[in-house]
Amino acid sequence: MHFFEPVYGATPIEDISELIPTHISTRDELNEWEAENILKASKKYLSRKRHRSINLEWIKNVHRDMFDGTWKWAGKFRKINCIVGVDHHKIREELKKLVDDINYWGNNDNSIGILKQSVRIHHRLVKIHPFVNGNGRHARLIADVYLFNNEHELPVWPERTLIERTDIRKKYIQALQAADKGDYDQLESFTRKLIK
Repeated sequence: MHFFEPVYGATPIEDISELIPTHISTRDELNEWEAENILKASKKYLSRKRHRSINLEWIKNVHRDMFDGTWKWAGKFRKINCIVGVDHHKIREELKKLVDDINYWGNNDNSIGILKQSVRIHHRLVKIHPFVNGNGRHARLIADVYLFNNEHELPVWPERTLIERTDIRKKYIQALQAADKGDYDQLESFTRKLIK
């Protein structure tokens, strides 16, 4: 059973038993509440230069900081399979591969470029889908932190239009689906257009 109206391309919310605020009864209220938490986490991770390596615990901590005022499962890897994402038993393995790639990019001269690397990080986190919900927003913040740590300009994500049924969300989902097939050009172009 879906407790809030499903959004195209988003993981449906089928269980609200771990929702922390008891006053929320609509998708709009949930989005607004989550947005406040996410803003706090964004300020934390994008307010000063961080020279820490990305690892599994850090990935979990970012998700926890984004959603710990909303969901009890914030920062915990999902324990069930969803309509999207890798088998829940493979989450750690796939994230380890991603972390290894990120560390390789950071320690070796290569021709990919920082924006292309961040687009791949973003896509792979969405594709792995490590958490019950919030994976797209989490992936965007992790990619932004990567850009920030590498002194690259950041995209200004139209968050409201990415979590509701809009043409922008449709283009975003199409770009992610193209990346699923190995074509990152759409997602890179989408991201590049958001850099002001």
